[in-house]
Amino acid sequence: MIRPNATRPLLVASCAALLCAGLASAQSVYRWVDANGRVQYSDQPPPANAKDVQQRSMAGSSIQNNELPLLTADAQRKNPVTLYVSECGPACDGARDYLNKRGIPHTQVDPTRNLDLNKKFKDETGGEVVPVLRVGEKRLSGWSEASWAAALDAAGYPRTPAFAKPKPVVVGQDQPKKEGTPPAAPVEPGGTPPPAKKAS
Repeated sequence: MIRPNATRPLLVASCAALLCAGLASAQSVYRWVDANGRVQYSDQPPPANAKDVQQRSMAGSSIQNNELPLLTADAQRKNPVTLYVSECGPACDGARDYLNKRGIPHTQVDPTRNLDLNKKFKDETGGEVVPVLRVGEKRLSGWSEASWAAALDAAGYPRTPAFAKPKPVVVGQDQPKKEGTPPAAPVEPGGTPPPAKKAS
């Protein structure tokens, strides 16, 4: 007959072995900025031209520094989010606030800053109105919380924000608006673009 106290050293040794095995199997998540200025996350090493490469060890369901939960990082890798927005009033303000409140990592582009950003905006959206949300290959014109929420849900982004909300990568904000840049017209809440102006 084995006394209960005699099993304690074996139990402690087993727990220690399991803990070590768990630590040894912990994976790493890489964070970097790609050529388009987008922050990327992956469990695979980044390409050679990646900038600002960081490697984080993770355990359980979150990165140790609480930068992004795994579900968010995975959704961001598969379906990166870009917000085309300018100073267009309530529609643009609501779009920015929603993504930030929900903790969605995204790239924010103001197409009114210069001709290059305006061309990129037209090439990627095919339009001239803001705000526009791109979630992977899906494009939504006009601020509508219901449709934006559905697109982000479908792309795998959690509805609950991360402990540490990521800041957007802002493109063009530090650049003064240049003369001759066609302005992007705002879209009213609800997603209806303004009527086109007739040529005189």
